[in-house]
Amino acid sequence: MAVNLEGVRLHRWPAPSGLKRLMTKSLARQSLVSYEIVSPPPNDPPVGERPREKRSSARRRLRLRSAKLLDSQSAFICECLVRDQSAQGLCLKLMKNVGLPARCVLYDDETGALNVVTTIWRRGSLLGVRYCPTSAPVSIKPSDRAALRGRYYAVPD
Repeated sequence: MAVNLEGVRLHRWPAPSGLKRLMTKSLARQSLVSYEIVSPPPNDPPVGERPREKRSSARRRLRLRSAKLLDSQSAFICECLVRDQSAQGLCLKLMKNVGLPARCVLYDDETGALNVVTTIWRRGSLLGVRYCPTSAPVSIKPSDRAALRGRYYAVPD
């Protein structure tokens, strides 16, 4: 069975939607079908295309990677989870929504690395930080580093 479709191409049909609906019902009573092809405006990106990232380097998602934020005197501020990482910075989820200094030290629980970071953006307990180039490496006393890992030295009498 061959079916021929006949159609008329109109760029813009000035009829209101109620009239279109009435004409569609009228065609349906005659066992005819009507359809309309809608194309997106030329300025919109295609539906399947993701918006362009503004990052200068690709990010890598991390799951359940914990870290600790310290102030400039190496005093503990807050625990956090590292959500994703790039060459320039990190996205952190703070365990407590606390105030932070502009620059702080990030202690990575997995690697034990210490990095000076600065806050770029913040949305509640979600935080974007960028690594700061420092002239002097960050150092912490062995007893403080052990305390960060959860191990405490016995204090001599």
